[in-house]
Amino acid sequence: MTFHWIDALTTPEIDVPAFPARSPSPGEDPAGEISLFTSSRDGIVALVAGKDWRWAHTALDTAGFSKTADGHRCLPLKGGDLGRTRDALRVLGVLTQMAGVPVIANTKVYIGDFARDLAEYLPGQWDVWVESYAIQTWQGDLAAWMWSPSLTATLDQHRVPRAALLKHSDGVELAVIEDPTADRFHVGTLHPKDLFADGLVTPPAGVTVAPEPAFAAVDISSRLLPAYARAVLHYQVNALEEDLDWARSARSDAAPDPLPTALVEAFARFSDAAPRICTAVRQLAALTEDERATLLRINDVVAAPAISPDAPAIPRVNPVDWWLKEAGDSLIALARRAVPDAEPATAKPDRPSLGTAAALSPPPRPGTPRAHR
Repeated sequence: MTFHWIDALTTPEIDVPAFPARSPSPGEDPAGEISLFTSSRDGIVALVAGKDWRWAHTALDTAGFSKTADGHRCLPLKGGDLGRTRDALRVLGVLTQMAGVPVIANTKVYIGDFARDLAEYLPGQWDVWVESYAIQTWQGDLAAWMWSPSLTATLDQHRVPRAALLKHSDGVELAVIEDPTADRFHVGTLHPKDLFADGLVTPPAGVTVAPEPAFAAVDISSRLLPAYARAVLHYQVNALEEDLDWARSARSDAAPDPLPTALVEAFARFSDAAPRICTAVRQLAALTEDERATLLRINDVVAAPAISPDAPAIPRVNPVDWWLKEAGDSLIALARRAVPDAEPATAKPDRPSLGTAAALSPPPRPGTPRAHR
């Protein structure tokens, strides 16, 4: 860094563009705040808080800050733009001093840098973005989708002005929030958007990590991600067991052809979920050769149901009957072994129907673009 950039905020020797004034009353508490972070990727990143967030964004734009991919404002700290950066900070300093809006040089690790470094140590491909919650109400969207109980409690009980979201290519979503009282991060998972609520499933516990991405990735990979996989598997096997119990009661040897639509849809859900469940069982359970062969047979049947019935992996019976009489019970039994604390689905209240779930209006999923960005 070629200059102490925060000094530019207190050096008003520059022409200031025309700008709508904000004149606070004497003794008025600030209705907004701008925090500046130093980022190895984005330069100087400005995050705003308070009900005057629109004014703060306009001030940053007027000063010459650029917009990042996730909607925040930044200035370069490398290359030939340092003069422009210095001027932008001076303009911002004048505007915020006139308006009584504090500008804070935050010395903590920028949450976006931590999350992007973390993603490089985690298995697979992850997309990363930063959410800024200028007013406390906005963090409720994240709280509504949070699955890890400890992070839900933090979001409910504390002001959390920002979070980083990581999404894996297979759909797993992690949230990173700053500890309100210490220099560390809490990491948890978001609830899968395609699964119903199930009170018998143990949510994956969040982990608390130091701002060291390599060490944090070890905790997440060894504790949080396996707990997430077990919880998702528990959800899926409960749903399949409910479908299987219902389908057996609806199906009889004298059932008419074509099959009822609801029965066909239940078999389609089994066919869709079975490959993912087979993969999870292989990862989480110690299996015998016969059990591995059972999973392979199930996977082959649902992956290629139209293949010739002469193929050795395909049952010589109607696929629905094969599911009801053999495959359903086999897969459920193996899946429950992979989730030792799993309880039978019959012990919980009925799930809402698909029609009921579709009619609900959940809060925006974290990462959904907002008008204020």
